Amino acid sequence: MCMKYEKLEKIAKGWSSFIWLAKDTTGKKVIIKEVREKSNRKNLAEREGSMLALANTVHVGPKLIESNLKANFVVMKYIKGKKLLDFVIEDIDSVNKNELYLFILELYSQCLALDKIGLAHTQLQVGKNILVTKKQGKLSPIIIDFEKGSLRTDGKAKNIGQLESFLFYNPNGLVAKKIRKKLNLKL
Repeated sequence: MCMKYEKLEKIAKGWSSFIWLAKDTTGKKVIIKEVREKSNRKNLAEREGSMLALANTVHVGPKLIESNLKANFVVMKYIKGKKLLDFVIEDIDSVNKNELYLFILELYSQCLALDKIGLAHTQLQVGKNILVTKKQGKLSPIIIDFEKGSLRTDGKAKNIGQLESFLFYNPNGLVAKKIRKKLNLKL
């Protein structure tokens, strides 16, 4: 690992990568995503870095700081937040209907921006790749983890469709049930 960063804590472990909370030489917190040795995704930094850089062009995702292809890691801005799935299960009752509506509207805006540039995230339907943050006292979404993203030249990125299914239309999904209830929506 480059000496520019000091790992503070492992915050996630996936099949292909480790996610570390770290700090740079100025003491600023960052996130490092590095490939695991047993992973067959040897191009993680290239893939995640290029997809996140593209998302950043439309102001989506955490800011990419560094993509180190040689050492196979990506560094991005640290975002303090809670996974959307956890937020809906644990905290949705503490927000009012209008707050939730504005949050979803911003999330739709981000997905539409990704759709317009042909970047399909492909994993928005599980609720773990969207963070809920507070910016200036209001809820704000941050889409993360672009490792499995893909470019679609056929105009069918479908981020909006994934999001709608997850948030509203899954008849048995806990998240959809709670959001429909909070917004007084019927299927």
